[in-house]
Amino acid sequence: MYRKLFAALTFICVCGYLPAQTQNAAERAAAETLSASNEFDIQEARGFQTNVRHLLNNDEFAKLEAIADKARTTKAHFRGGAWKLHSFYAVAQGPGSLTSTNDVWQAHIARLNRWVAAYPNSPTSHIALARAYERYAWKARGMGDANTVTADGWKQFKARIQQAREILEASQSIAGKDPHWYWTMQTVALAQGWPRAQVDQLVDHAFAVEPGYYYVYTNEANYLLPRWYGKPGEAEEFAQSIADRVGGDEGNAIYFHIAETDDCCGKRDRLPNLSWDRVKQGFNAVENAYGSTNHQRNVMAFLAIRNQDQEFAAQMFDRIGDDWDQGVWGSQANFNSRTVPQPDPSK
Repeated sequence: MYRKLFAALTFICVCGYLPAQTQNAAERAAAETLSASNEFDIQEARGFQTNVRHLLNNDEFAKLEAIADKARTTKAHFRGGAWKLHSFYAVAQGPGSLTSTNDVWQAHIARLNRWVAAYPNSPTSHIALARAYERYAWKARGMGDANTVTADGWKQFKARIQQAREILEASQSIAGKDPHWYWTMQTVALAQGWPRAQVDQLVDHAFAVEPGYYYVYTNEANYLLPRWYGKPGEAEEFAQSIADRVGGDEGNAIYFHIAETDDCCGKRDRLPNLSWDRVKQGFNAVENAYGSTNHQRNVMAFLAIRNQDQEFAAQMFDRIGDDWDQGVWGSQANFNSRTVPQPDPSK
């Protein structure tokens, strides 16, 4: 099982414009206005996370509770469809870097334990603590290939993942109405190699709590990749079934998010049986609902090239201009030559 664990963190860890016709001056002016608002939204997201980090570092648990509760109840999103709730947990889950010292990690976990003690009936504090133990497990293991992990590294990895699982199981009656509980348990399932039936149950329960929390579905699609626990085509079958189950524009948007997360940007595996037409429909649905990010437009240009849709690729490149995304293209040379980079063995 553990030979399958050398690329998970890049997956486990996260983060949208109007139709792409910008041929005339009026349309280009509108595009420039949207680009400016996109930059504002990026600053908003960064400001949100900076504020959460500041409050966390100062044990301002009451304010953190209020922010998380509002994000959960209002289902607030940033541009591109990213949930504020997911962004909140991305900060709360760790001290800021996987490479921080053990002392820094232990201080962070101690802070989260103080939060749990102060708010024992809070879903947020329990989920954050469990997620911290998961991240701390990966620190012990390291991000190299399985044959580079020491015996002590494996021992700590397994012990900390189990701690995360026990925290989640103990808090399910409190935290089970937060969709991020299921996302966090999915990462435990991936690390421990749960059978698919159990992982599918997590998706079903998450769907009942919040069908629009797309991170649960990108997690399941990742679990079903051949390098993990699936067979060729199973991730694509899941993407279609969950998009159909949610239905409408939201279902199409989920289909796009699965492509964005699991089928792009130098990853070793890809999803060759995804419907390119439905990916485009999902991207349009995201844009209509939330606007798109520059990263997402780069992703769509990348996927358009790979799907040999030169017309759509040209539309995306026209909108991107020189604002290429290194996480998508790897290098400016690839972007300039419109070359899809070779798979990265570490992803």
